Amino acid sequence: MLMVAAHAWDLRGAQEVGLRTAYVQRPVGDPPLANDSFDYRTAGLAELAAAILEQRA
Repeated sequence: MLMVAAHAWDLRGAQEVGLRTAYVQRPVGDPPLANDSFDYRTAGLAELAAAILEQRA
């Protein structure tokens, strides 16, 4: 399971219950803090899909 969001606070909550996380940058999102550690940080969904496929190879 992977929680994908543009709001870092959503991803922090997902981490608390054991989910993997992916931050996708958006103009009106809530950006990560310097100490946030998400499984993925990408500029968009296409970049996230490519990163996931690359990791599986």
